[in-house]
Amino acid sequence: MTGVGYGLRMDAVMSIAGSTPAQVVPTPDAIEVYTGFDVQAVSALDLLFAASAIVVGFVLSRLAKRALLRFFRGLDGMPSGAAVMMARLVGYLIALTGLFVAIEALGFSWGPLGSLLILSLIVIFFAAKPLLEDFGAGLVLQVRQPFTKGDLVDVDDVRGEIVEIDARTVMMQTVDGRQIHLPSRTVLNSPIVNLSAEGHRLTSFVAGVEYTTDLDKARALAVEAMTSEPGVLADPPPEALVEDFADSTINISCRFWHEPDIMSELRSRDEAMRAVKRTFDSNGIVIAFPQRVLWRAEEGE
Repeated sequence: MTGVGYGLRMDAVMSIAGSTPAQVVPTPDAIEVYTGFDVQAVSALDLLFAASAIVVGFVLSRLAKRALLRFFRGLDGMPSGAAVMMARLVGYLIALTGLFVAIEALGFSWGPLGSLLILSLIVIFFAAKPLLEDFGAGLVLQVRQPFTKGDLVDVDDVRGEIVEIDARTVMMQTVDGRQIHLPSRTVLNSPIVNLSAEGHRLTSFVAGVEYTTDLDKARALAVEAMTSEPGVLADPPPEALVEDFADSTINISCRFWHEPDIMSELRSRDEAMRAVKRTFDSNGIVIAFPQRVLWRAEEGE
């Protein structure tokens, strides 16, 4: 059985181009029949060779993938995720090569088949462009490593802990227990703030004291109170700095360092604020609040 195709000879096309619209009707003599694939010409040996090429390509792709994984993981500084993606890509190329060899062995003509393949690749590229962009962005994130699993980051208006980084997405978990999957291209194109990069973070709060307060004493007591709390790091040490002369208070900015995760921030802030309040109360320092003096006009005034 032979696959049959139909086409116009070039001389027929030229004659049609010079004809009037009413004459543009190809005659049977202008139609040329060509054969692209002859099933009867394929022998059992060709089928066996084609099947062998597919099997060998598949086996070699698996072996190459494993060998490349061992090689990449042995390199210093090579992220595990990037090694997996690169090994998979090479494996896919080897398997695809085996498929092409099998098609050639069956006697397919690469002329029309190549055109069809190119057209298919173009369609696939535009259809899968978002996936390919995510894959490329995921590879860049794996190689550059702006964050790793367990880091606390701010990205695309989301703050959370990095749970997983794969070929296409970055999964984060927020402090309220939500899991958020961000496309890799979104993460790569957004400002990335890694809050865990230095191993500690700074948090501050304001304690407003009344204007008659001895500020040197208040600052020293605030630092002593914060230092005594287990969630506050001793190095770098906490600080208490006069920040502002407000309407009703003199504001002291209490700054301290803690572990970078969200829960450590919340707990240490609670501990530090309660400790400063207790210390100020026991030493007669008033944390002031806005006060208003009201008067009522008498009748006749």
